[in-house]
Amino acid sequence: MIIGYNFFNKDFHGVIFDTAIPTSEQDELTIGAGIYDQIFVSVDTAIDDKNVKPDKWNKKNIMNAKFKNDLEAGSLDADGYVITKIQIYRRKYLVDKDWILVGQFDYDKLYNTYSFIDRTVENQALYEYSIVPIAKEVIGDITTSDPIKVEYDGIYISDLENNYKMEMDLNFGDVTYNKNSSTITPLNSQFPIVIYGNQNYKSGNISFLSVTDDQVKSGGTELNGREERIHRDKIVNFLQKSGAKVIRNSNGEVMIVATNNIKTTPKEGFLLDIHSVGFDYTQLGDMDSPTLIKGGLVGSALKSNYTYDENGNIIWEMWG
Repeated sequence: MIIGYNFFNKDFHGVIFDTAIPTSEQDELTIGAGIYDQIFVSVDTAIDDKNVKPDKWNKKNIMNAKFKNDLEAGSLDADGYVITKIQIYRRKYLVDKDWILVGQFDYDKLYNTYSFIDRTVENQALYEYSIVPIAKEVIGDITTSDPIKVEYDGIYISDLENNYKMEMDLNFGDVTYNKNSSTITPLNSQFPIVIYGNQNYKSGNISFLSVTDDQVKSGGTELNGREERIHRDKIVNFLQKSGAKVIRNSNGEVMIVATNNIKTTPKEGFLLDIHSVGFDYTQLGDMDSPTLIKGGLVGSALKSNYTYDENGNIIWEMWG
């Protein structure tokens, strides 16, 4: 530690080195007795010379120790406890107060990057996400993302492993708004008494043409019957599978549903290898944590690793 100097070129005499320090041979930092507010290390040579402490973590950061009564220096802070699990929450920016649990997975120290795909979002909505490290029963510091705007086009049906766009010959049938009730007919009254319950959910049916991406790209000029059948079977097996699914519409509607009564209908004439797929759906609940958990729609993450070359550029090593 050099008293009176810093590496942001502002205080006292400015930076002690006028050129970047080679870091290819440096893999350890040792500090002695003293009082430290923060130590920040990065391989990003593009950092400007403004004397402002960084408040966001990026992939070129090596460590950012803030010395809050612990030795945490990474992107996740569990107050010194060993992190065992990571949770991801979401809410609409400046709209919702409560967070929704959308992701949960075990922490693996062999990986330094986790990629998460959220297929339960509303189109054109503005969301913020929070990452929460869990150490057994201890919740660590929450890291909140910048606002993220969702943009997609079309209508999709998905679960955690599958995502199908329903676009060709799409047909939405009648939508039924279900509410349970019971009618009582008193002996001494001209009119009955109707009692309503708490149920309030949608049900209906959808059909669409099942075609491969190659068929769409060719404009219908190249037909491979075998590939169309394989693709159609995958969709049918997905719809037949038990468990909740998500229907997302670019108009902003998102429903958690169960599907049943799946059927296929071949096109007439020379297109017998092309089938439409139809199914009934029943809404299972609101877009909230209990419904996502019960429906098995709380997702995991794709794990990967990266390191740096001698110039500080990111090198991706593996995916898990």
